Formats: sequence, structure tokens, C-alpha cells
Amino acid sequence: MNYYELLQLWCGRQAEKVLLVEDQREYSYGKMLEQVDALRAGLADEAAHGLRGSILVLADTLNGQLAAFLALQALQLRPVLLHHGLAEGEIKAILCENRLNGQLVIRQRSPAQSDLDWTWLESGLEEQGRAQEDILGVLSSGSTGVPKVMYRTYESWAGFFPVQNEIFQITGGTRLFLHGSLSFTGNLNALLGVLYAGGSIITSSRWHCRWWAQLMADWQVDAIYLVPTKLQLLAAKVKQPLMQVRSLFTGSQLLSDRNIGDLQRLLPQAKIILYYGASELNYITYTVCGEKRRDSCNLGRPFPGIGLRVDDGIIYVDTPYHVSGLKPPYTVRDTGWLNEAGELMFEGRRENWINKGGVKLNTLRLENKLRAVPGIRAAVVMPMADALRGSTVAAFVVKEGDVSAAKVRQAVRQVLQPVEIPRRLLFLPRLPLNDRGKVDRSVLAKLVDE
Repeated sequence: MNYYELLQLWCGRQAEKVLLVEDQREYSYGKMLEQVDALRAGLADEAAHGLRGSILVLADTLNGQLAAFLALQALQLRPVLLHHGLAEGEIKAILCENRLNGQLVIRQRSPAQSDLDWTWLESGLEEQGRAQEDILGVLSSGSTGVPKVMYRTYESWAGFFPVQNEIFQITGGTRLFLHGSLSFTGNLNALLGVLYAGGSIITSSRWHCRWWAQLMADWQVDAIYLVPTKLQLLAAKVKQPLMQVRSLFTGSQLLSDRNIGDLQRLLPQAKIILYYGASELNYITYTVCGEKRRDSCNLGRPFPGIGLRVDDGIIYVDTPYHVSGLKPPYTVRDTGWLNEAGELMFEGRRENWINKGGVKLNTLRLENKLRAVPGIRAAVVMPMADALRGSTVAAFVVKEGDVSAAKVRQAVRQVLQPVEIPRRLLFLPRLPLNDRGKVDRSVLAKLVDE
């Protein structure tokens, strides 16, 4: 089974139902299948002359990403969706390091629903053999080097969709809003979960929160999946409550009590679910926000069927829903501990801790402290080299309103312990984000070195 076959299955039952809305473009299940089959037919000739194995896909729209993803699976090939904004040298490095067959470039030629141009660029590389069960690849973040392709079977995600869809309240009637590239595994997983249920996806190619809210209202969106940085922007820009939304799910490491309060005001009827997961391991734990205050590091209990333990501060996960080649229990080197209720208290990646002259500082907790400071809307903390102490604290903050930098600095000194006070506190108009909506720490690292 693959996702092309799943689309075929739904087309036999609800061909006229909307599958995808991308701004002004609408694609029913039937129209999407027509578009995918047209692309598949065009690629079939290439497949007969060497198009094989794992294919890197670069598309300028989410519709193009999805169409290529499904068309390649129809040809029994493995799509790997590429992050946007990478330089030619970076793309070449991904091809070479992962021994990929080549790159498929997809462009939306016009607003017509099935009008996709494509270009095939063969790499000339011989790919290492993959298990027949692997049907897709996903890219790692590449934060510490060339992004690595991790492969998945159909069951490694689809086998868990009944569990996650029930918790996230995804059904055949769902209209889910998401934003950003499908190269972000959270977006791809959420979209495929909705496809599995027979629901609809609403999205936009624009970075405009008020436009997103308009789309949500026009299409009666009842579920939202957005990364925390985008949720913070949405809550700051949109003042009219979105009463029709019944479910919001998101990764929680960047959401403070104040952020959650803002979301509860924006989405008064919504069940707000914060989860912890990893690209390698899928969903791990979750918690539902209620009226009582929560520790921002509390990421809840494991999803049903998922095992969790902490050894020497390192989180280990036992799950059958992992990328190919892993042997559970497995760790991505995240740190934390379990409280008396069996809930995971998350403390971030081990490499993100700062050892300041023998004092270990948790960057995640420092970020949460800074976000609670009046006058700070967003904050990121990173280690910074220090000749005397080995490393020290650098912090990047976005001010709220017209509060002065001097007032914020004073408030920071009152909230943080002396050893926690940043050596460098830089004020930015906004945090730099990548195409997945996550903070681009490589940009911030360059600012530290200036």
C-alpha cells in the first residue's frame, strides 16, 4: 500500500469532495488524481530510461509537492521532498551524501488546476539498495551538517493514524489548516493523516496571518496544525476569535503559559494539544491544555502504544512507528525526566545546554523565563564561546510594542539569576525562520560571531 493507492481508494468514494485548497485554487479528490495521473504519465517515459529509486523533489507550491509525491509513488519510486531556500551547492551535497538518483523540479505554470511543469535532473549516482517496503524519504533538519534522508514504510505512519487522528480529532469531516513546506515532516504527516481519514486541507502560499484567518473563516476550518512560532504570530495579529475551530495540535517546546492563554482567547472552543515528537520516531507524548497553569517543560504522557524511559537524563523511546533502520529503544539525544505522574519534563537537546564555567544552563528553560518577561514577545537562547568559561549565554529577543530596550534589560536582570544573564542580549525586529517555520539558528549563530 502507498499514498497514491489511498488517493485512488478515496476517489472511488468521494471524487467531488475537496481535498486541498491553496489560496484561490481548489482541488477535489478527483481533480487531484487527474493531476497526479497526468504527471505520472509524463514521468513514465523517464522511468523507462533510468528514473528509479529515491528522487529529490523541489516544488514551488504545496500542490506541486503533493502531486509529485503521489505521482512518484504511483511509479513505485521514493519521493524525498526538498526544503526551500537551499543553494545549488547544498542541494548537490544532499544528492551526493545520500546517493540519490536525481532531482525533480516542479513548477505551477498558471492558476489552472492541473498545469504543472517539470524538469528531471539526473545525478549520475548509483543509489544503495533499499528495502521494498520503503515508500518515501524525509530529510533531517541538517542543523549540524548535510541533511540526511531517512526512509519510511507506509505502515510507519499510516499504522499510527487511527491513534493520532482520534487524539487530534481528525475525521472525514475535518478541514485542517496548515502552512509551510511538506518537507517539514510535521506538515507531511498531518496532511497524510487527513488524507487517511478522507478530510480536507486548507493552506496558503502567503505568509500573512490575517489572510490565514480569512481562509479559515471562509472554509470553516475546524482544526489547525501550526508550529509554535506561527501560532504566536497568529495570536498576535488576529483579534477576532475563530469560534469554529475545535482542535489545535502543535509541538510545545516553544509555548509559554502566556502563549497558551493567547491561543485560548483566539480559539475559545478548541482542544489545545501540545505534543513531543521527532522525525525519526513520530509522536511520543502529548498533553491537553486546561484551565490550570502548567510547567512549560511538561510534555505529558506517552501516546497509546509508545514506550518511554529516561536513563541518565537521556530520553529513550520504544515505538514501532520509526524510520527504517532504527532499533528501539532509540534516542535522539533529547534530555528530560519523568515526574510522579509519569509525565515527561522536557529539557532539550544535550548539545544545547550551556556549560558556563562548570555551571550547566538549560537553554530551553532560559527561553521560557525570557518569554515570561513583560515586554518580550519571543526569545531564543544559544551558547556562545567564552575564553574564560568555555561557553556563555547569548540571547535574541523580539520586543513587544514600544517598550524600551533599557526597560527590557532591567526586567531580564530581575528575572534571571546572575549566572544566567546573557553575555550578549540582541534585539531583533523578528526571529529568522526557515521554510518549515522553525527558528533558523544558523542565521543567529552568525549574528553572535559578528
